[in-house]
Amino acid sequence: MRAPRPRLVESQIDRFQADPASLRNATILTVTVTVVVVLVGSVVIWLFGGNDYPDLGTAIWFTLQTITTVGYGDVTPDTGFGKFVAGVVMIVAIGFTTIITALITSTFVEAAQRRRRAREAQEEDARNEGIDTRMSEIADRLERIETRLEALAAGRPERDA
Repeated sequence: MRAPRPRLVESQIDRFQADPASLRNATILTVTVTVVVVLVGSVVIWLFGGNDYPDLGTAIWFTLQTITTVGYGDVTPDTGFGKFVAGVVMIVAIGFTTIITALITSTFVEAAQRRRRAREAQEEDARNEGIDTRMSEIADRLERIETRLEALAAGRPERDA
């Protein structure tokens, strides 16, 4: 059994899965998950990170620096647990960035392949339509030839071979 996801994140994931080729949906999902990681990481570091985080604003500042890999160094955890939380935020940020980058890239590749397949299907339909037209012309021509042959045969007695 998997852990329940927050409704906001779940709705963004559902929207993304419904239309993965949408850059808008990919962007909204990325921003939503990033904001959730920043907020959760900020609250945890604020509560358990030690004296370097006197308020939530400082904790948010630290988490933003960490998740964006900027790391100015003006605020750093001084407790073991604070360093652990910072490490988790770093790993999540790197993993998340990698996964999202791969997901968005594969989404664009899939969309390009879908467009290519649609174009190829249109081209094949056009080719088949040309073949159908030509086959109709040939069938009409054969029918006219058969009609003429029947008329010719009706006008003359049949010869034995």
